[in-house]
Amino acid sequence: MTGIPQHFLGLLFLLVGPPGVGKNSLMKAVLARSGHQIRQLPTATTRPIRPGEKQGREHLFVTRDEFETMIARDALLEHQVVHGHLYGIPRMTVEGAMGAGEDLIADIEVFGATYTRSCYPNNTILIFIKPPALDVLRTRMQARGEPPEEIEKRLCRVEMEMQYAPLCDYLITNDDINQAADQLHAIILSAYSRRDLEKLRMQRHLPRHRQTAVVTVIPVYNDEVLQLQGDSRFPTGSVTDGRLVVDAARSALVDNLGIEVDRANLRYASWSTSPATLPEAMDSLPPEFFQHTTLYYFYPLSHRITPPGWEWVPVTQATLPEGFRETLVAFHQQL
Repeated sequence: MTGIPQHFLGLLFLLVGPPGVGKNSLMKAVLARSGHQIRQLPTATTRPIRPGEKQGREHLFVTRDEFETMIARDALLEHQVVHGHLYGIPRMTVEGAMGAGEDLIADIEVFGATYTRSCYPNNTILIFIKPPALDVLRTRMQARGEPPEEIEKRLCRVEMEMQYAPLCDYLITNDDINQAADQLHAIILSAYSRRDLEKLRMQRHLPRHRQTAVVTVIPVYNDEVLQLQGDSRFPTGSVTDGRLVVDAARSALVDNLGIEVDRANLRYASWSTSPATLPEAMDSLPPEFFQHTTLYYFYPLSHRITPPGWEWVPVTQATLPEGFRETLVAFHQQL
């Protein structure tokens, strides 16, 4: 995070799920109930504005040139290509709201939502919206007048997006819109209650809450690393209280890549001058270590696989944590 105090309390509720599942309808229903307690995060996009949308409310509708300028100026927290259009989260909007204790809600695609939570693990809540049946998605998109070719293009991502449900904090099946809205509203109220408890803990000079770290695993095969297509991100998972860090690393690979993982092959990527000591569980850390950190592993694969949405990049071209390239070279020389 850039310049945000550790104690900031603004929450970011991210709705994820396949197209046509009703994320926007649920978001509007909750916004109507919540008044001024929460507002929609307008994400930047190059797609055309739809009937009923308003510039600066659902999205910042920009040209491709304007979007690329935002990328060049580092004005976007993250950006993705979805169905041929560019989408991105404005950095200052998110950090300004969080720093002011304001709450935001948004419909974000799965890769961007996962990355955003890795940046703001204490403040981001992922809520997966699931359809009662997959054939409902086509019917709903047809009902809102989307062109047939656009529908087919959007449905191509459904299987991949459904695999991200286990990575989220909550799961809502949108069978009945009113019931689903009730569930979403209850989740938001629960988060407010938890925040009140966090404020009390801070007043007592206790850790804000028990999640203290994320773990990132870099899959390796020979002299290449596996990363998200067109990006430099690797499988990432949350480390929660009482959970072994190595189990979080294993889950990051299983959940993101869908592969069998041998815990014995996970290598803790430490390049400190002293021997690495990895805590068995995060609650064993002394109080001064309750802060957001990233723990890195690398995982040598026995064969070269390429799951959907991922690509292999030579080690010499990959964006890696400081010192990792040297660690990988040393490991490779030992083989």
